[in-house]
Amino acid sequence: MQRDTKVKPRALLLLLLLLAPISTPAAELSPFLQEHRLGVIVARVRLPPTLRKDLASGLTNKILIQVVLSQDAKPLMRRLVGIAVRYDLWEETFSMDTRVDDVMVDSKTYRQMDDVVAALGNLRLPGLFTPAPTAQRAQLALTVELLFNPVEKERMDEIRRWVAENSGPALPDPTTVRPGLSAPAPASDSRALFNKIFQQYAAGASIAAAWKDAGSSKPFAVEELRDERAR
Repeated sequence: MQRDTKVKPRALLLLLLLLAPISTPAAELSPFLQEHRLGVIVARVRLPPTLRKDLASGLTNKILIQVVLSQDAKPLMRRLVGIAVRYDLWEETFSMDTRVDDVMVDSKTYRQMDDVVAALGNLRLPGLFTPAPTAQRAQLALTVELLFNPVEKERMDEIRRWVAENSGPALPDPTTVRPGLSAPAPASDSRALFNKIFQQYAAGASIAAAWKDAGSSKPFAVEELRDERAR
């Protein structure tokens, strides 16, 4: 009996959702000081091409942001920022909650999707770090990595096993088959796609995402920044 080599619709949908092309770093970082605490503006964020559709789905969309403060290329402090956006189908509004190290720091409501997209594309994250008095003149730098709808490694392991069981082999490349020789068993298309995201795990990451962005600030000193009042 011939094996069914077609990927089931559920597996195909899963691949489309999780394995969109990973963007190259593009975010621009600007440090700022507010009431003696250091924050960062993350501008020109490259957003997923499916963002508007995802926002309108009514499901919660999550962005995980790791912000690292370094001195002389050595990490001093880091913060984990989580942003959750959800569309209320009844109220027809978007809620955006921001947490820093799992502590709620901000909550906003938007009525227009354009406003949500604009806010996510230009993030203002105040009060992340309190620089030590001895670091006022030191050369510092900020780096940021953004993961859109991240998936933990344990969940990805489960998905990978499921796809391996429910996808068939890809067709061989005819240019690699010589007369009289059988072609080597090719890798599954879905497995090849999943390898892209698992490369992040191979580098030691415990959380990965199909779409991400990153950026680094220019070197700066705290004493060069004007201290702003809280908004």
